[in-house]
Amino acid sequence: MAALLTVSGCSDDKPTAKATASASPSELARYTAAPDPTTPAPSPTTAAPTECVKTTGMSVEKLTDYLKELPSSSGAYQSKGLTLDSSGLNFTPEAIQRPCKAVTVKLARYWIEFKKTSEETIVTPARYEYQYTPISVTSVKAGPQDGRVPDTAPPGGSDCQGSLSVVYLGEDIPQRYLPSDLELTDSTAPVPIEVAGAGVLSALYVSPISLVSC
Repeated sequence: MAALLTVSGCSDDKPTAKATASASPSELARYTAAPDPTTPAPSPTTAAPTECVKTTGMSVEKLTDYLKELPSSSGAYQSKGLTLDSSGLNFTPEAIQRPCKAVTVKLARYWIEFKKTSEETIVTPARYEYQYTPISVTSVKAGPQDGRVPDTAPPGGSDCQGSLSVVYLGEDIPQRYLPSDLELTDSTAPVPIEVAGAGVLSALYVSPISLVSC
């Protein structure tokens, strides 16, 4: 059960601390892009190498920290190179220090079922409680090339039902770690949300379309 303002619920366990490790210089590898066959080969110089990060063998904590800090090529302030958006898992990191190989992450999806617990009055709004119902947990690969991972878009909401999508690493997330402060909104557009857990990379919440019949 979970809640905020007009919603009520609970959450039991405490989340684990976030990891703070980062990729060390020894984990950087170098590769040189293959020459374009349509252009003359340069002589006597060669193309400048581009740095990438060797993620193979990284601990969950170190890989989590690296992916959280991976900046987006969009250049927007604090934008991330690996994140969930309305179209799914999006991988668009800057050219420098992107992973040398594809990284495997987990994607968990949940339905959020809303139920009215008290009617609206002159002085108070209607109140609701909600609970999470697992849909699926899958492993998906992102990178090293830019693009969206297929079939990772967040489930759409419906009457009395929203959804939560979480991308993470490591152990599966206990349901009692899931948000207990969801807001009811007039929009069903997916919005970023915080989910507890050291391995969580990104999460999206989709509000129900309507609560009239809940």
